[in-house]
Amino acid sequence: MSRPSGKSPRFFRKHRGRNCERCARTASGLLLLFWPLLGALTLSAAQADDSAAELKAASALHDQADYVKSIPRLRKIVARSPRSYLANLLLGEDLLSSGDAHASLAPLRAATAVRPDDGTAPAYLAEAAITLGDLATASEALQTAVTHSGGADQFVLAWANFCIDRFRALEAQMRATKRGEGSEMRIAAWTRPAGSETTESLLEQSAAADPEQRGIWGELGVAQLEMGRLAPAQASLAEAMNRDPHGPETLQLQALLAAVEQNWQAAAEHLSTLGKRSPAQLGRVLAEWPPTLMPPPEVSGTVWDCLRNTTVACPLVAAKPQGGEHLSARELYEQGRWEQLRDLPPATGADRSQSVWRGVAQARTSDCPQAIPTLERGFEADKWVASFWLQICYAGEIGHAEERLNSAGNEAALHELKGDVALRLRYDAAQAQKEYAEALKSRPSDPPLLAREAEAYKVLGDTANARSAALAALAANPRQASALQTLAQMAMDERDYAEALDRLKQLAAVQPKDAWTQVELGVAYGQLGQPSEALHHLGPQLAAGYPDPKGALHAQLAAALRKLGRDQEAKQAAAEAAKLANASLQNSGQSNASGNPNSPE
Repeated sequence: MSRPSGKSPRFFRKHRGRNCERCARTASGLLLLFWPLLGALTLSAAQADDSAAELKAASALHDQADYVKSIPRLRKIVARSPRSYLANLLLGEDLLSSGDAHASLAPLRAATAVRPDDGTAPAYLAEAAITLGDLATASEALQTAVTHSGGADQFVLAWANFCIDRFRALEAQMRATKRGEGSEMRIAAWTRPAGSETTESLLEQSAAADPEQRGIWGELGVAQLEMGRLAPAQASLAEAMNRDPHGPETLQLQALLAAVEQNWQAAAEHLSTLGKRSPAQLGRVLAEWPPTLMPPPEVSGTVWDCLRNTTVACPLVAAKPQGGEHLSARELYEQGRWEQLRDLPPATGADRSQSVWRGVAQARTSDCPQAIPTLERGFEADKWVASFWLQICYAGEIGHAEERLNSAGNEAALHELKGDVALRLRYDAAQAQKEYAEALKSRPSDPPLLAREAEAYKVLGDTANARSAALAALAANPRQASALQTLAQMAMDERDYAEALDRLKQLAAVQPKDAWTQVELGVAYGQLGQPSEALHHLGPQLAAGYPDPKGALHAQLAAALRKLGRDQEAKQAAAEAAKLANASLQNSGQSNASGNPNSPE
């Protein structure tokens, strides 16, 4: 199930088996030689013992989730021992769990620096960054966790789940607008085999929905040509020349059409121009070149040699770009000079457009791990372009995670990831449940895995098995947030508000600043006739912009205010509820009238 943006899921298990740090050194055998230092050594040993005892006590409070007491103790330890890995890690975890994500950044970064071979601290750092909405830092931190841990399964899964969540969120945002739907249809076309009617149709719809997309007309023309539709391909080239004359897709279509006309010299010139601008782009075009469009043997040239001898490395693809030394970042982007644009230093000004252009260049040169944080940083400068390439990259990284887990032979982790993809990207809860069941054969008492299975069962409407799996997760870990959320959601759906309230209180103790939990607490209290508590939990979240697409939450707020005798505020809340409800009805009518099967319900 989708979670509100305020939700910050736990990606990994709590760190266990920690060893306290010790500073004392044995001086046996050197006592007489270092007699003057004996007092200092004794004092140092005593201080070490005190620090170890203090850290042990703080760790016990941490395990009990008593953050009010653990955080001050850990802060004192860090002040005395700023390079204590365990103290910094525990302090960062506890600050994050208590709702102070910003304060958790410093100790988590310190722990990462002290223990660069451990992925635990950067994984928690990613969670803090997600809470703060800093998705660029989150993506970098999770990739660091994967790298530092040597590809440990829990961190590979954490990275893949981040990619799944971001892909799903971006997809939902884009489908909410006609222009965004154009991008989504183009992404769908990229997943289909070349030379199919479905691919051509999707690209036609994409171009119609957003004709200003860079490269769309060249892509459409190529797809039309693959289907043998010469006249439409020529019409698409005319559009491409008008809208994107220097684009790499335009050059590719020009080369193909020249080859169709057997104008081999013109075709070679277009391909050569493409290669001089971006060898990587030329490599992809040559890989996709139709074998039927080959010149006769007497036509020579390096381009044709590359196409004829595919088993030999093509020198054009391995060459450096030519020209473009004095072009601006925008001009490099418009001409598809990806390598040169990729190698520019990061932009430092307020205008983040260059971050988007560099991110596209990184993605085009097969460097999605770098492209993702770059595009996330520049997202607001051009959300259409950034979202398109982020989805391409996130989908690719999910695939790479599957390949990595498969190569490692971790069947349980692989089934878990396949279940996550089925549940949250393909909306196939039945397949997800099967994958989770396979994973549970190896890890029958794994709390996060049981919680995921509970969620799949809930989507399927199998409340009995959903409750059983969620309770099993809580038996193994009483603080398993997603299991608590599943039980709370089911209780709310069944109008068992007393049960829901109990679960929501437990959830609030685990993640006190979570917006969804606070809103649901407000609704439950309202249904149980406690308007003061309902207002306390619901009011601040709605004031902060919590989504209420149909106005139901504002109606709940109005009812609570009315019961408290605050009639004027109740009228305002009721008016806002009616406004949102009317807007929802109008949007639903427009969506149904469009007849677009891809429109969200």
